[in-house]
Amino acid sequence: MRASGKWVRVVAIRRATEAEGDMQAAKDSFYMALRTRLAALNPTRTMVIDGVTVPAIVARENMEPRYNEAVPGVFYVDFGELLIAESTRPLLGVDCRIWYASEGSGGTGVDRGRVLAEMDRELLLICNPPHTEMLDYTQTPSDDLGTGVFWTMPQLGNAPGQAAIAKQQWSASEARVTRYAQLRIYFFLPEVEA
Repeated sequence: MRASGKWVRVVAIRRATEAEGDMQAAKDSFYMALRTRLAALNPTRTMVIDGVTVPAIVARENMEPRYNEAVPGVFYVDFGELLIAESTRPLLGVDCRIWYASEGSGGTGVDRGRVLAEMDRELLLICNPPHTEMLDYTQTPSDDLGTGVFWTMPQLGNAPGQAAIAKQQWSASEARVTRYAQLRIYFFLPEVEA
């Protein structure tokens, strides 16, 4: 029994260490799926980073500090802490929040609500279907890890943890309208040969 107890602790430590690497792979896979889908859905929703035009969705944790100022018309993805639900095959999760804003398209801001609604639609479309393969993007080409990533559909709100959109109100004098979408990403640790 004693050896068995030690083995369980070693497995738990190994799983926690693997989970950190797999969490990064899950976050990267989720982000790359949304980025690829956005590029296909709306090729004009782009931004320029270091002179390169890319789809207008970024993972903040991967951005240089000089890009700290959020730009309207861009989806900003933030990830929370690792969540573990222990079972025969651990199910892991991470909370995700996506921030975006609009100031309108013509400089006057009169259509900022319509532009934000279009971004709402785009986000819901790129999040569906709510799954993708889990890939290791630390190498080129990326490596299939033999498992998947799946997520809940986004819950849209005007601020973190705020009421549903139907209960929100904006001030007509605000130049920028913002949205926070919250969802949870799930993944399993890849099967390992014993």
